[in-house]
Amino acid sequence: MAASKRPSFLKRQKEQARLARATEKREARRARKHAKTNAAEMQDLDPPDSDTPNDQDDLLPGGEESEENPL
Repeated sequence: MAASKRPSFLKRQKEQARLARATEKREARRARKHAKTNAAEMQDLDPPDSDTPNDQDDLLPGGEESEENPL
């Protein structure tokens, strides 16, 4: 029976480089997914646009709407 040999130095270097590239790709993919998830969550937290006037210019000092903007 033949004894199992260790891979040669160059083969081991190539294997380590391949594993390093795979790890980098995996981390980049996770980072992109994480960034995409955070962006989606931030959009969900934005308040929706409302139909009520928020401008102070449209309101008179008494809190009534001006005649330029009738209901």
